[in-house]
Amino acid sequence: MRLLSTLTNPRRLARLCGLAVVGFSMYLALTAGVFSVSLVLLQQRITTDFPWISTVQTHIYFTGARKIWPAQAACVSFDEELIYTPRIGSCHFDNPEFRTVQTFASDGRYTGPKPPGVGIAVVGDSYAMGWGVDDEETYGAVLQRLTGRPVFNLGVSSYGTVRELRLLDRSGLLGRVDTVILEYCDNDLEENLDFKPLSPDEARQKYERVRQAAATRKSAFGSLKYLKEGLLFTFWAPYNDLKASIVRRELPSFASHYQPLISTLRQHDGLRDKRVVVFYINPNGRKFSAFPVGRDRQLPNVEFIDLSLGPADFFTIDDHLTSQGHDRVARDLMNQLRQPPERR
Repeated sequence: MRLLSTLTNPRRLARLCGLAVVGFSMYLALTAGVFSVSLVLLQQRITTDFPWISTVQTHIYFTGARKIWPAQAACVSFDEELIYTPRIGSCHFDNPEFRTVQTFASDGRYTGPKPPGVGIAVVGDSYAMGWGVDDEETYGAVLQRLTGRPVFNLGVSSYGTVRELRLLDRSGLLGRVDTVILEYCDNDLEENLDFKPLSPDEARQKYERVRQAAATRKSAFGSLKYLKEGLLFTFWAPYNDLKASIVRRELPSFASHYQPLISTLRQHDGLRDKRVVVFYINPNGRKFSAFPVGRDRQLPNVEFIDLSLGPADFFTIDDHLTSQGHDRVARDLMNQLRQPPERR
């Protein structure tokens, strides 16, 4: 009744419209302020978990500010079979939340002086490689210190399981290890389902597209169109965050990932006499449902483990593990390796 009275009273209606215009104008000004502060802080390498600003910084980061490891000429070399491989030597890889030096040799990323004995091979993508941490902080390096065994870190950013295992076959390390630790990620599925061998020209074109895509995104960063889209994102961010906190999303199922992974493992005869430990890391610690735990029913030498990772183990805006996260992974893996295979 009161609302109806307001709507039929021209003076009250005008006042209500005026308040709405003022409120909307203030929100627009606040939106511009939040976007500007988020951008400036990010340029100063300052990130925060403060609501709204953190969401906007994450958007800015993933839509233009982030450097992509495979696009760093100092870090990668073209490869006719695998598209790119780590360049032997050291390179710098930086983003707002980290400054790292990465050192690669023919036996993978440096994990420290190799102790004597039968080793462990680590394969995986950027999580295994150690995107965002220094050489001695990767879970491969930590695991080497914990076990006292040589650990060979063959993780490469953006590889799926197919390329990870081909690199392992090519490394010549299978005769020096009795255990292979395979890190899986939800984005491995496409490669595992449909990896086609490429001609040298096709591989070169794909390699150049990776570098060009990163350069194109970087050149668009800060353009008028980018700023417009960033402001629009910032305007709706509180609403979208609220909706995300209310709407409960179902966990993605591992069921569709399982058979393509097992089929990929079957194709590598060199794994048959190895203990193969499979675990997963998804961006920001997202969990899988229906993830098998224990000895595999098809390949008895393969065992699955589900790690206890959480948001605190990842960077605030980047979706990779911090040094704390790598340490947690290494200790969980150590606990698994302490269990004799015949008792798992």
